[in-house]
Amino acid sequence: MPGTIGTGFPGVFISLEGCDGSGKSTQMARLSRRLESLGLSPVITREPGGTPFGERIRQLLLDPDSPDRSILSETLLYAAARCEFVSKIVRPALAEGRIVITERYADSTWVYQGYAGGVPLSTIETLNAIATGGLEPDLTLVLDIGEERVVNERLATKRKDKIERRSGEYHQKVREGYRQLARRYPHRVAYVDGGLDVHSVEAIIWQEVVNILSKKGYDLTDEKRGRESL
Repeated sequence: MPGTIGTGFPGVFISLEGCDGSGKSTQMARLSRRLESLGLSPVITREPGGTPFGERIRQLLLDPDSPDRSILSETLLYAAARCEFVSKIVRPALAEGRIVITERYADSTWVYQGYAGGVPLSTIETLNAIATGGLEPDLTLVLDIGEERVVNERLATKRKDKIERRSGEYHQKVREGYRQLARRYPHRVAYVDGGLDVHSVEAIIWQEVVNILSKKGYDLTDEKRGRESL
């Protein structure tokens, strides 16, 4: 099938974004299984993380007991992890014609540290461009939860990380930031209502993924077979 290693088809880079509790991890797992059922072998990864260096930074950033820091220092740490992530994980996989799916990428910094945190967006965009070498996802799926109550219910039983423990006002700005992001980058951002039932969200995401893969030349004629095998 086009899109596998050595076929000459381009790799495809997909990111899942959204506020904490929006269902990113659940939908990543479902999307991965669906692609695998079609004979594809996606690279599933996350940000910050993906590399040994990135995972150490992730621990420092998210551990509730980690030292407090300024938002700008936090931004620079994300950029450092991202630089390793792109050079060691994403670009090599794309060069092999793989589909790369990441839970969070540069847009998270744009929203969390920029729009909600107060670091100028122009600074965020410059740092992201340096860290990634200008690499944007082909498709960014933003899962939005409109009601704070739903988010709180989903996070109620979870041990919250350092950023999840920030104020309700901060997280409301995060949700607003993702809506602004979708307006700012309509060429690649698909806005998905994460408050729908899990099957409906999966169906919306799948259609967006089918669209981008078809544009990249992937043959999805076995889609029905793959769907029936789920």
